[in-house]
Amino acid sequence: LKKSSTQDGAKESYNIITVDTLEDYKRLVVDESDKIVVVRFFAQWCKSCKASAPLYRKLASQYSSEVKFVDAPLTKETAFMHEGLGVPSVPFGHIYHPEAGLVEERKLNKKVFSEFREAFESYVRGSCDLPEEDEGVGDEVSFQ
Repeated sequence: LKKSSTQDGAKESYNIITVDTLEDYKRLVVDESDKIVVVRFFAQWCKSCKASAPLYRKLASQYSSEVKFVDAPLTKETAFMHEGLGVPSVPFGHIYHPEAGLVEERKLNKKVFSEFREAFESYVRGSCDLPEEDEGVGDEVSFQ
């Protein structure tokens, strides 16, 4: 995976920006006001991270014009950032919406990647699927 430096010090590859400081994370993720941001928390030594990486890169290549993709590697220097952001394990993903902030926190391994993708695409579409009424949600309630 070849990476090249951008003007602001963060690294970019496959239309994915790599952040390794809390300051970069805040500036490139939390303070983003125009685009949805997807963050992948991973570790170089993690087999599950390596297995799901091609799926993440494919997603980034398909949506890079309208969504910002960020990698946050787990290293000795960034472990405090992962912990402070409540990342329970790797691979893990966050989705940030420009109007609502952090809207999704999900596992990002190969087995559940399709669920992550579905949640992500609902934010890109601007709609989400609600359970059918016969599933026990949406039972009629009277407010009289």
